[in-house]
Amino acid sequence: ATGNAYPDVVVQEVAKRVDYSTIKKMKLVNRSFRTALADPLLWINLCERDQRTLPSREFRKSLAQHALNDESCIGKLDFERIWVLDPFRSNLVPPMLPTLEEMKWEYGWRFSEPPMGKQDLSMIVEEIPVGEHPEISRCIATSYTWGQRTLTIDLVDEGVPEWMLDHVRPRIVISELVRPHPDSSATYRMHAILLREGEQFHPCGYGPSQLQLTGINWRNGSSAQWVRVGVTFEDYPMGIRKIAVRSEGMDTQYQRDRNYGAKYANLQIRVEAPEKFRWLGEDDFTGFEKPGRGASKRSADPIEPPWMLRKRI
Repeated sequence: ATGNAYPDVVVQEVAKRVDYSTIKKMKLVNRSFRTALADPLLWINLCERDQRTLPSREFRKSLAQHALNDESCIGKLDFERIWVLDPFRSNLVPPMLPTLEEMKWEYGWRFSEPPMGKQDLSMIVEEIPVGEHPEISRCIATSYTWGQRTLTIDLVDEGVPEWMLDHVRPRIVISELVRPHPDSSATYRMHAILLREGEQFHPCGYGPSQLQLTGINWRNGSSAQWVRVGVTFEDYPMGIRKIAVRSEGMDTQYQRDRNYGAKYANLQIRVEAPEKFRWLGEDDFTGFEKPGRGASKRSADPIEPPWMLRKRI
């Protein structure tokens, strides 16, 4: 039989039983196959079957209704892309690998380097972290100078639609598990920065709508339990496409040849699937900087030194 002889439902049932590379080949058979495989309901069913996180039904219904009533509202959900990339999953950050070098080459993450001949200043990956935690298999342990890891996640490459970032502006949540070594005082801080296309990480080069800072200081003898710290972006300018996060820690007792600084693990970056519909324009931004007008040149609020960070343990 020719491809045209198969009803759409048959083509779709086959698609539900094969991998994505096969589905892409099926699209090349003929126009009838392509039409059957373009049905949004097929991809919604696959998303629900495979537990992909979707925007709420209320959001999807309102989006479709507004698209009919308002020509300026042109957002359209690509359920096939959501099924493939799962952009609203619980974590966009890949898992920690056994060594810093592997994460550098595999993921493009950047780590601070110790001064020449000062390897005792190095940060390391601990396979079995001091202070066991059911969610942690590895952590980064710092020494007596700042041990930094900087990474950038391209939200569009991860599947978040550009129109959604510009006009819906879903909540972006960043958090990490941290703790001190039980035998030392320590400090930890996180810089999270939302970036437009072409912008780069800089801890002091952005206003408060694009940059958030959090941190903890521990005194020697304080609780050495793992705690989750983080920040949330809710009101940000148009044009955001990436997020950069720098985590850093150190031992504030400066104990040589030991990784007694702050430890951090399980960084999570999550774009929350929208629940309620809204369609924002450039003038709906309520932050300090006018979007698209050089906000990146505005200095952030002064970063406090470790002993001045507001959150303490």
